[in-house]
Amino acid sequence: MTIMPVIVMIFVFVPSIILMISMPYLTRETISFGVTVSAVQFHSEPLRQMRKLYVRISATLHTILFIVCIICLIYGDEHSKQQSWIIVTYSLAMVVISLVINISYHFKMKSLLPMLPIALEPSIIAVDTGFRKRNINLSSNWFLIHVFIIVVGIVTVLLNYDLIPDQIPIHYNSSWNVDGYAAKSLCSYLRIGVFAE
Repeated sequence: MTIMPVIVMIFVFVPSIILMISMPYLTRETISFGVTVSAVQFHSEPLRQMRKLYVRISATLHTILFIVCIICLIYGDEHSKQQSWIIVTYSLAMVVISLVINISYHFKMKSLLPMLPIALEPSIIAVDTGFRKRNINLSSNWFLIHVFIIVVGIVTVLLNYDLIPDQIPIHYNSSWNVDGYAAKSLCSYLRIGVFAE
């Protein structure tokens, strides 16, 4: 059993699952499940209950699927491509489940919309005409952080060049075993950097 695929699954897919589950709470107040609503309708009790039910159903299905995938990874054959297929199948199943849930709630929302309360207070729209005159660009100084990280990486490699082994691993198989090497040279590091990007 290799624990690395399980760790990768946790760090890659758990944040995605949390985002998909909490999606109804992350959208604007004028959109609910892909349907335009007023702020009053968004905060109405039927839509609150609908969002809570969405979270419960989505969390349950995604959690069950995730646990099944983890169990398959733990008890699967680590020396074949089985782990890769498990992760690919899980990814597709996760997308399909999310798509089916979202489409069904979109149609529920469309059927519920005529029964929702209508906003009684008049809407006030304010237009900021000076928006285009303001400078909204980010400073170029943000790129200095990236330059600093690159320079530190290059200097570290050059200072520790003698400590680097003669054969550099450049490729890993699905079982996290090295199956590709390159000879130690500055050109190898440049090539590895280009392919990594």
